[in-house]
Amino acid sequence: MTSDLQIGQLRVSGIDVEVAGEVGDLYFDQCAEQGTIFEPAVRVADLLLGDSPVLFDIGASIGAVTAALAQRFPIGHVVAFEAAPSVHRSLRETIRRSTGATVSLQESGVGAQLGTMRFHEDGNGSGWGFLSEELGGIDVPVTTVDETVNSLELDHVNFIKIDVEGGELGVLQGATNTLQRDRPLLVFEVNVFCLWRYGRTLPQDLFAWVRERYPYTAVIDSNAEITHIEGDATVNHVLNLLGAGGSVIDVVASHDPIDVTTDDLQSAL
Repeated sequence: MTSDLQIGQLRVSGIDVEVAGEVGDLYFDQCAEQGTIFEPAVRVADLLLGDSPVLFDIGASIGAVTAALAQRFPIGHVVAFEAAPSVHRSLRETIRRSTGATVSLQESGVGAQLGTMRFHEDGNGSGWGFLSEELGGIDVPVTTVDETVNSLELDHVNFIKIDVEGGELGVLQGATNTLQRDRPLLVFEVNVFCLWRYGRTLPQDLFAWVRERYPYTAVIDSNAEITHIEGDATVNHVLNLLGAGGSVIDVVASHDPIDVTTDDLQSAL
């Protein structure tokens, strides 16, 4: 039954979608109250991808990004991943209401290897769950990007968005074959607190891992301003700002120059 779900209209980086949420879901309530959210992954995909991409939305939550990507790329294929059992009903309804691309739902966490892990479901809502053997409360299945590519028999992946509250490095480690074969465009969140508290990862290690594999990287902040990383000095500057302000940023990684400006991004606000 989904009749008791809330349904809201939301503009995601300039794309209007419907999203579903459980009653009392603080994340859904925040999105519905704002009416519009800026998701760097959606805008970057909009600007840089071709017409029929295969896109992974890892950490889909209630499906705002999934629905926006599906609408933007109607002849593409979106694969949405979500670990939290309490969110699956909302995500299924958002996908049911979405238009455009085929959407494949994977009701599992994503990590460095196949198996089962403990997962913490935040009582405040759908936006803040995370995998953690130390802090998790329930067991959930965990897949990898590489395994999903094999099981769905995907011959290419063009784009991977990752927002998993600190587990970003594990996701990337489980995508090694796909990253080598397809060289997909990446957009992933860097939340310093979550990276260390839940993922036991230092942000500089995450940056280093990605920059060893991708020649072009850039950082997008909450104001939709982009900083192209020219070298270690730029990374250190970004890390200093994160450490001082405790904010969240998104990182874009590409094998081609990232031809995106702040004006391009802010035009979707």
